[in-house]
Amino acid sequence: MPAPGSIRIGFITSTDPMSRRSWSGVHYSIFKALERNIGEVVALGPVQMRWTFALGDRVNNWVMKPLTGKRYQYGWSVLVARWYAWVFGRKLAGQHFDLLVAPASFTEIAYLRTDIPIVYIEDSTLHQLIDFYPGLSGLLTVSKAELNHLEKLALTRARLVCYSSEWAAHSARYDYGTPAEKIVVLPFGSNYPTPPTREVALRHVPDPDKGCRLFLLGGEWERKGAAIAYDTMLALNELGLQASLTVVGCVPPAAEAHRYQHPGFRAIPYLDMGNDESLAQLQELFQMADFFILPSRAECAAIAFADANSFGLPVVTTDVGGIRSFVLPDITGLVLPLSADGADFAAAISQLYRNPAAYAQMRAAARQRYDGVLNWDHWARQLQRELATRGVLEISQLSPGLASGSVA
Repeated sequence: MPAPGSIRIGFITSTDPMSRRSWSGVHYSIFKALERNIGEVVALGPVQMRWTFALGDRVNNWVMKPLTGKRYQYGWSVLVARWYAWVFGRKLAGQHFDLLVAPASFTEIAYLRTDIPIVYIEDSTLHQLIDFYPGLSGLLTVSKAELNHLEKLALTRARLVCYSSEWAAHSARYDYGTPAEKIVVLPFGSNYPTPPTREVALRHVPDPDKGCRLFLLGGEWERKGAAIAYDTMLALNELGLQASLTVVGCVPPAAEAHRYQHPGFRAIPYLDMGNDESLAQLQELFQMADFFILPSRAECAAIAFADANSFGLPVVTTDVGGIRSFVLPDITGLVLPLSADGADFAAAISQLYRNPAAYAQMRAAARQRYDGVLNWDHWARQLQRELATRGVLEISQLSPGLASGSVA
């Protein structure tokens, strides 16, 4: 039996978990949080599939799309899943692990044969994503069937299924029949590497002379609702409130670039949190912004919400997907219906901006949400407690703090 707090965890991902671009940095954050709070973590990925996936691209582009107008999701297929099972089975052979953690790795564990308990971590189910996210739209019927089959296998093999939102957990229970007793909802934490102190975060006060500064951080212009954010800026100016918008991570489509010419708007294609200069620029954007705006059209768990809250920044977003597990309406942010347009967003922002006391209260609540929930150490400690209380691991294998009942 390992000493308390010294369990050995196998980390199953087909990508490199040490890359901050793997699952938008969530793999890295989970890996490090497990190391800090639970035990030794061993990366079992990446698995090289470049040539296989390149062949899949060619088949889709040269055969499937021309003939059917649809495509086959080869990267998440039964054939690939069986290959992953063989690869990870060989990696597990001859090694001792107390636990396997598989974040966003349903294909990797679907056919994996092992007696080691598996924790499957996700921000959605495939039932929710098919024909909802652009990347999983326009699929062949056989591909959709394979995706749901693999998801069901992964949910069955996992001893504990950890979702970032109640929205996702509900789908697992009702769309796949996953027993409620093996599901836990733990919102993800912030990936931002250098959040400010609470004192610094709450020092910001809107400056009417500089106008209302909106900030959007996201990688997909259309899905993140960047065009609506731009319309919000225009509408705020029409309401007599000088406003500006900075977008980081995406730019307007080339065919529409002529539309986005307002002097208060700028778009920065990419900033790397691992680069000191980029990080300093990003830090300034978070600190100077008055609102973090993300009128998402589809969303599972935008980690940027947690990043924004670490700066005490109120979030303005839409009621879609798993957002309500991250943003508390009228407490840490403003949550508008999916039908809301730029004028609706502007009206809500203007009302809050012109009420300094309410605005300051929301900033304090946003930071408190980060301190108490939306950080990865809290996530890992809660996972540790769930592993013990649900009997996945013996409590003696976990931290002394948990064994004494002192872990919050």
